[in-house]
Amino acid sequence: MARNTPPQPSLEPSDRRQDILNAALACATVHGVEAISIEGLREHCNASVGSIYHHFGSKEGVVAALFFAILADQSRSMQAHLDASQGAEGGVRALVSSYLEWVESQPHNARFLFQARSPVAAGPRAAELALAAQQRNQTLVAWFEPHRQTGAVRALPCALMPSLVMGPVQSYCRAWLSAPDALPPPSTYRTELANAAWRAVRASNRAP
Repeated sequence: MARNTPPQPSLEPSDRRQDILNAALACATVHGVEAISIEGLREHCNASVGSIYHHFGSKEGVVAALFFAILADQSRSMQAHLDASQGAEGGVRALVSSYLEWVESQPHNARFLFQARSPVAAGPRAAELALAAQQRNQTLVAWFEPHRQTGAVRALPCALMPSLVMGPVQSYCRAWLSAPDALPPPSTYRTELANAAWRAVRASNRAP
């Protein structure tokens, strides 16, 4: 995996706005999110300063726009896997597997999500981030509720379920993205992480 080569993000077809987002991801991949600058973007994609401000308003606007585009791509991927799953256990395993697959196949995008979350939360689109997180959580809560009612999963508040399922896998992926040469890739532990997620939420009278 070429970790130091500026990536081509898996977003929408190229146009001036997309060129700027591509440049931001390339810069963040090599130097980190904090290194993104208007001048650096201009040099990387030959966009005028006026064009950057026209599309995004500020450097923070570029970072936020890229963050939300990548987050939407990740959410679509996970939702597709969840929709195709069968039963409570199948859904839990699908959530874990889809997250691992997405992170491992798009490490530059995944690393950007982790790095940019705090800057976006402190910026002008903080309310939008909070709403996106709430909506994403509500989608999972709505999926868990019928399984909780039938006794397939534990009688816990559904709002707790996403954290129990996704917490460990997100923690490992964050560690791997920080030191990819020091840790095995996330898919190495797919079974262990999926088993742990299912044990965390399955009803106690269910077999492991």
